[in-house]
Amino acid sequence: MVDCSKYIAIDCEMVGLGPNGFESGLARCSIVDYSGSVIYDKFIKPDGRITDFRTPVSGIRPLDMDTALPYLVAREEILKIIQGKIIVGHDPRSDFRVLKTDISDYAIRDTSSCRLLITMAKLKTDRRASLKILCQTLLGKRIQDSYRGHSSVEDAKAAMELFKLVDKTWELHLKQGRKVEIVNRFENRH
Repeated sequence: MVDCSKYIAIDCEMVGLGPNGFESGLARCSIVDYSGSVIYDKFIKPDGRITDFRTPVSGIRPLDMDTALPYLVAREEILKIIQGKIIVGHDPRSDFRVLKTDISDYAIRDTSSCRLLITMAKLKTDRRASLKILCQTLLGKRIQDSYRGHSSVEDAKAAMELFKLVDKTWELHLKQGRKVEIVNRFENRH
């Protein structure tokens, strides 16, 4: 039996900072519980000057920054929520990078590299699977189709729904000391 209260899913949207907008800054963070209810969803004013809103991907617009929370305040709130939780995410490495915290300090369930999900979806890849493709194949849902860019709420909910398809098997493997096979876990390291 899975203790639902231990799990949260997180997704962040980033904007570009600095020259040419190459540095990523946190601009929105969404966290949902096991049932998919939103427990945190805030726009965040990143440290540094925004030079690229990346709106087609991030969904972030200049007006979203008008009421955005300062980065340090938001970071503290987020870290408090995720402390002691099992964190579900779809390739959450960049989320933790913009939170300036070490991902290895947390119990992570990364749906992008979960062989159980990739096999269920009958994907022929040894790379990380796309959230959009997994959702369409396994959940029959279309996500990330908005002309306004991605929604971190939608993506966090989607990651949790995918995790719930394999949660009992995943946790049983971990309890038995067996690793859940993941694909190319060191691929695309930044």
